[in-house]
Amino acid sequence: MTTVHLSGAARVPTPAADSSTVHDTDVEELLETLVRLVPGSRLVTVGAGSAAPRTAHRVLVPGRRGPTALSTTRPRALAEAHRAVDATTTPGDAMGLLGTRAWTSLTAGQLLRERVAVVGGTDGLADHLSEVLGQRVTYTMRIEEARTSRRPVLSVLDARDRRVARADLGVSPASRSDLDAEVAALAQVGPREWTHLEVPRVLSRTSWDDIDVLVTSTLRAPLWQGGARRRAEPPVEAMGELSTAWAEPAVRLEEMGWMRRQQDLVDMLRSRTARQRFGAVVDRLLHDARRTTWPVGAWHGDWTAHHMARRGPQVQVWGWTRFETGVPMGLDPCHFLVSAATDRDGFTPSAVRAGLAEALRRQHGPGASVLGALYLLAVTSRELVLAEGPGGHRVAERAEVLLTTLEDWFTSRV
Repeated sequence: MTTVHLSGAARVPTPAADSSTVHDTDVEELLETLVRLVPGSRLVTVGAGSAAPRTAHRVLVPGRRGPTALSTTRPRALAEAHRAVDATTTPGDAMGLLGTRAWTSLTAGQLLRERVAVVGGTDGLADHLSEVLGQRVTYTMRIEEARTSRRPVLSVLDARDRRVARADLGVSPASRSDLDAEVAALAQVGPREWTHLEVPRVLSRTSWDDIDVLVTSTLRAPLWQGGARRRAEPPVEAMGELSTAWAEPAVRLEEMGWMRRQQDLVDMLRSRTARQRFGAVVDRLLHDARRTTWPVGAWHGDWTAHHMARRGPQVQVWGWTRFETGVPMGLDPCHFLVSAATDRDGFTPSAVRAGLAEALRRQHGPGASVLGALYLLAVTSRELVLAEGPGGHRVAERAEVLLTTLEDWFTSRV
């Protein structure tokens, strides 16, 4: 075993791993977070076939969506952590997950090529979560990518290694802001009775050390998410149920509160170029659609196949940080199909246009071109704001792609 010392901003040596599933940045950030969560600890590398040290709290292993930090004393928890399912999970993925879970459980992860363990220190976060939930728990952890931040996400497991909660950690201004938005959204969405939707409940919002901790109920998705055609279909009934739950009378676009907020945003942008370009497309849309009346409702804001799973007749949906009410109806199906296209072909203007074209082909009645412009306006405005805030460098290129696509919309219709 080799001890890896971590201090200050020094770069963390990373373990060898399958490059298709583990990236140096993911490993480094996860290791830094682990040591922060276990004060007084140190890192050691553990070779294949070797057991982790008796005092190890966590061991880092590769996974389908990047590295995960797992409990070394709970072999069954190793298997449970590999149950990462969303609507993109293929039948082949499901079989692979079952095999990986069985193999990891039987071997306790000891046959992985190389691992990193956290040794010593006090796992105060596990104690804090146990107190919050009223039972002894442990957790697995991964780093989840958001638009302007990367935050630790924990699967919280009880004494029988069943997932009982999810915990999101706010460790930076951007990730704390995401937690605030999630809490506010779930306060509106959670208490409602849904026919087609299943959403998490907020169990607690606390602080531990200098870290914000949001604990929500877990959504247990089945491994089977259907064939390719079903996985590609946006769940329009569930999306419609969400949108109409906050329905308002249809109004002319220039009278819609949401549209006035887009106009106000023009003056809020610090970049002169962004103000000029975004202001021009807002004016053009209001001119072209000046007689258009549009229904008003709500949207999830980031409803993609990665933020949902199908469970019988219901759709489980998470990631509510961008939920909004008082918006034009019809945005979520557009976002779902644009996300699918950009996941497949890269985030480029042509991929955005292709996904949006597919969404608009499914629309019934007039107004498809107006809906396309409204969707592009919605996602462009928020990316421009994010690009000028903390962590904005993460979305600057995305904001430029969307603004260019919006500008082109009025000269080359889909």
